[in-house]
Amino acid sequence: MIELLILYSLKDRERTLYSLRSNIIEKFGYFTKPSVGTIHPALKRLLENKVITIRNDFSQGGKKSTYYGLSLHWQKKFNDLFFTPLSENPTIFFTELQSRIAVMSLLDSELKSTFLKDALIKLESYSLDLKNALEDEYITYDKYQEELLKKNINDIENFKQLIEKLSD
Repeated sequence: MIELLILYSLKDRERTLYSLRSNIIEKFGYFTKPSVGTIHPALKRLLENKVITIRNDFSQGGKKSTYYGLSLHWQKKFNDLFFTPLSENPTIFFTELQSRIAVMSLLDSELKSTFLKDALIKLESYSLDLKNALEDEYITYDKYQEELLKKNINDIENFKQLIEKLSD
């Protein structure tokens, strides 16, 4: 997920690690606020895969600044990362879904359509699982658990509406 946000943030210009973190928080802070300790290893992975470039610059005072930019084949890696299967863990799934929707503008229209259709199918599956759990006569939920199940069903319905809107 973080790699997608990094690539998106580098699409317009080179950035330092701290500029990159600030840009990610500015654009995507409504669902993630990654630390430098999260971003740095992701940058290393992208560098190892030759998806990003690195350029060192020295100020007049001799301070070194490292700038990260995109390599020529970054779009292929972006698409590969984008279409990595979404997590089966619902908590991670929703963060991944938000991340992908947030950077979807970098896809062509056919890939966007494919992603949105797949996301709707996955959301429908989660919704059915939750509704079945709620209606299972062999499982007893206390009022807090039951309310959380209902809230999650409602959240899924909101996501489905969003995806349907984006599909138009």
